[in-house]
Parts: sequence; structure tokens; C-alpha cells
Amino acid sequence: MKKIFIQFISLSLVLLVSSYITAADDEPSEGQMAPDFTITQMDGSQFKLSDYRGKQPVYLVFWNTWCTYCMKKIPKLKDAQENLIDDIKIIAVNTSLKDSVEKSKKFQKQFSINYPLAFDHGKKVTDLYGVWGTPTEFIIDINGVIRHRDGVPDELRDHLTLWQTSQSAKVVASTDCDKEKLPC
Repeated sequence: MKKIFIQFISLSLVLLVSSYITAADDEPSEGQMAPDFTITQMDGSQFKLSDYRGKQPVYLVFWNTWCTYCMKKIPKLKDAQENLIDDIKIIAVNTSLKDSVEKSKKFQKQFSINYPLAFDHGKKVTDLYGVWGTPTEFIIDINGVIRHRDGVPDELRDHLTLWQTSQSAKVVASTDCDKEKLPC
């Protein structure tokens, strides 16, 4: 009986690890085209990522009301919304994990958030982007290519020219990416 139990545990661990590795391989990463999505913002308007292709880079951040690291991002996002509104589009998506629309609206008011918020009912966008922790940030350039998955530079203004450059470059559809070539 003990041997069967150990085999069961071993098999369960193998399945768990392999599903995690497979999921990690499916996550959109730097150099890949950002998956398109449409989401309703807290003000009731629609945000569609592909509407910004060819027009403006997008700063996409996944967050939650209870996430202290997310709270630390608020000043940076508010500043960008105030000073770079014509240069980069910000959209902050609540993953809906242990959260509600009501909590999100209260959070928005409490922190005087000036950038667009959305609530991901059913975690569709959260899952599409392989988000498992918050905050998770993406910079998507004007071509729809992911330039950063986390590690977003503190000084956005210094990188806007690169993110706003329209290129007709080949984008790799896999996770293999030569960091010397942009976009990959």
C-alpha cells in the first residue's frame, strides 16, 4: 500500500511539473506578437488592443486591489497617464482573483487613479497572457510586439522612440528569441 501511495505521489508531481512547464511555454513573451483582446473598462467603454496597432504603444499591467506591489506601481502609472497620455496607452486589468468590481472601484477612488482600469470577468485576458502573479506588466510596441514582460523601465520617456517605431520585421512565433534583434 505504501508503495502504491509513493507511486501515486510521484506521478502527481510529474504531471504537475509538466503542466507548469507546458503552461510557461505558452505564455506570451518578449519578441512575440501580443495576443489581441477586448475588455470593458470600468467606465463602460471598450478597450481593444489591436485598435492601437500602428498608432500607439500600450502599457498593459495586471493587478489586484490586495497586491501591495501593485500599489507601489500607482505613482509611476499616474505620472505616465498625466505626462505621456499622447505617447503611450495605459490599461490596468484586474485579474479578478479574490477581487470584485466594487473593490476595484473603491480602490480607484481611494488612490485617485487617473488611468483606465478594467476588470477581467472570468480571467480570460489574465489566462491569455499567462499571468499567475501581480503585478505583471507588458509593454507592447506600436507594431503589436511585446517589448517587455515585466522589467518595464522606470523612465518610460527614454524608450518611447523605440516603442513608437513602425517596423516591418519578422516576429518569431515561438519562445526562441535572439535578443540582439528587435523585434524577435
